[in-house]
Amino acid sequence: MRAVRAMTSMFVSCCWLSAAHAVTGLLALLFLVSLLYATAPLYQFAESRPFAGGRWYNPYGDLNATGRWQKASLHAHSVAWGGATHGGQSAEQVAAAYAQMRYDIVGLSNYHSMSAAEQTGTFPVYEQGWNLQKSHRLAIGGDAVVWRDYPLGQTVHHKQDIINRLELTGAVVVLAHPAIREGHSVADLRQLSGYDALEVLNHFVSPATTEWDAALSSGRAVWVMASDDSHDIHGAGETGVNWTLVYTHSRETHAVRSAIRSGRTIGVHGVGGQAQLSFVSQQLFGDTLEVRARGPIAHIEFTGQDGATRTAHVTDSLGVTIARAVARPDDGYLRATVIGTGSDAPELLLLNPVVRWDGVILGAAAATVDAPRTAAFRWIACCLYAAVFTSVQARRRRRLPKAQPVPA
Repeated sequence: MRAVRAMTSMFVSCCWLSAAHAVTGLLALLFLVSLLYATAPLYQFAESRPFAGGRWYNPYGDLNATGRWQKASLHAHSVAWGGATHGGQSAEQVAAAYAQMRYDIVGLSNYHSMSAAEQTGTFPVYEQGWNLQKSHRLAIGGDAVVWRDYPLGQTVHHKQDIINRLELTGAVVVLAHPAIREGHSVADLRQLSGYDALEVLNHFVSPATTEWDAALSSGRAVWVMASDDSHDIHGAGETGVNWTLVYTHSRETHAVRSAIRSGRTIGVHGVGGQAQLSFVSQQLFGDTLEVRARGPIAHIEFTGQDGATRTAHVTDSLGVTIARAVARPDDGYLRATVIGTGSDAPELLLLNPVVRWDGVILGAAAATVDAPRTAAFRWIACCLYAAVFTSVQARRRRRLPKAQPVPA
């Protein structure tokens, strides 16, 4: 009986110690997470206003003969981190699947890791973000991984901070699947700056055209990207359904980065890495935008300021569909979408917009750190830490047993 009581006592003691260690570990983790938020900078954001200027910037206006449209997949996952990120196949299998569909540029965007690129010789890219809000970014062609994040939720200040950190690595910054859990909300996109493109097409969600128009209407020069975001190359409708055409003379990292930053991209929705629609040209004649495309086209839509539809005049000539729309005086931008025939998930070509500018600065200025507010915020955080530490120390002193007087 004594042995049973002794074993029970030992078991209870071990459980108590384990619980105490677990609580201590959790408190330490919360402290470290709180430090991330306490040290975050606050920003002053450029005013949200339409593009303005006496000229138009056409990203497809200077395509030279040395380049060509190259099919790119820059958001797909393989097995990584012991399978914790739900990649279904090895890096070699994913790369081979895209090579079989005749992709020119393939990147495996595992979370916070570029090891798949080193392993397979594919394009260097990774997905950044380990937060509950799904505020994720693609870092394309950077030279380092940014580990910092704000895991429990992010304000627009936190999102701007991560964008700026990614930019310092030389990467093209793409905001991924903005509509998932409002990872990058419409309100955010009216303020954020410093990123290069928006993932408008992602197989998990409907096209993020509302978010794209919010950014463009606020004078943010961000370009279209389209991705599978594949986690399983055998999953139905998951691989080879969205891709980005990049106009470049080379697959080298610097050339692809330059092309994306200049807006020489087209977002495509198709099947099995193939689409019957093809882009011919996009030209400006005064305030009239003309788009030419080939294939089984149902119609071509034009979208202007605040996502408003503009009237399209469509004709056909020798197998080429020609569509024209006139920009209104209040249109800071005008963009076109080519929609294929078929009622069930028709093919799409999402073209980058023409935007008004002065020939010098394209769009809104970059957000800047608000030094006084940041300093005040950090001082308040230090005061709170000091108050908590003082309170904990006082409670520990009260719990200590009082010294007993020594008998004479």
